[in-house]
Amino acid sequence: QRKIRKSKRKQQVKRQLYFITAAVICVGIISTALILRTRKEEAKEAAAKIEQQNREKSAKENIEQEEKNETPEERLARVKEDAGRKGYPKGVIELLDKNEETIDFVEDYEEKKDLPAAETLDAVTQGEIPLLIQWDERWGYAPYGNSIVAVSGCGPTCMAMVAAGLNKDPSITPAKVAAYGTENHYVDEDNNTYWAFMREAGSNWNLSSYEGVLTEEQVGAELAAGHPIICSVGPGDFTQNGHFIVLTGYENGFVKVNDPFSQKNSEATWVFKDIADQIKAMWVYSLKQ
Repeated sequence: QRKIRKSKRKQQVKRQLYFITAAVICVGIISTALILRTRKEEAKEAAAKIEQQNREKSAKENIEQEEKNETPEERLARVKEDAGRKGYPKGVIELLDKNEETIDFVEDYEEKKDLPAAETLDAVTQGEIPLLIQWDERWGYAPYGNSIVAVSGCGPTCMAMVAAGLNKDPSITPAKVAAYGTENHYVDEDNNTYWAFMREAGSNWNLSSYEGVLTEEQVGAELAAGHPIICSVGPGDFTQNGHFIVLTGYENGFVKVNDPFSQKNSEATWVFKDIADQIKAMWVYSLKQ
């Protein structure tokens, strides 16, 4: 009987060892299968991700190539369509109709509209009034009234040119002047700059000024003395409605204009008599003594 019991225990142990071994083998097989399946799925996902990246890269390269081959007219149409589709402000989109030079500014609007404005200009050369463009991406996205400098900031940009030039101070930027104008209520609900801004704001930057419609001889004399003149102009060569420009030089009937909305206009030389009838008001500036 002891032998029988002993034999039964041995058989039970063998069976237990068998089941344990079988279970271990099964677990190993299942684990291996799961590992292989996981690795296979990971490899598949990695391959799909690489394929997606390649498709995106190829699509981007195709778009870049198409844009590279665009005519100026095609690019203008594309940027305008994209701006409308993305819901850009009406004033921003209309920049393209007013001046095609603004295309980079409009195209970069979504990417750069929330970036801080530049704190300084480039170096200001002594004796010169710098040309500043209101839609320059360094400050054109900055707020002015309920719009932005690029759209409505011709007045502050003109004042920044005069103040920075006369003071030889590159820290006077269009964005800072626009902020001053907004804070002191020099801009109306339609984002038009009040003429009072031209009369009064200059004192904030140590400028004195006087207002009047000058003769050509007076314009030449003031500019020769280094006194820039901000002009409010009506419809004509510079605007369809209203605009501010800066007269910075005069010689033999020709006047140099810094137009804050147009690089092209600013590079031209203008016959004073041709634009005199468009000028509605003038403010002559100099440093306070």
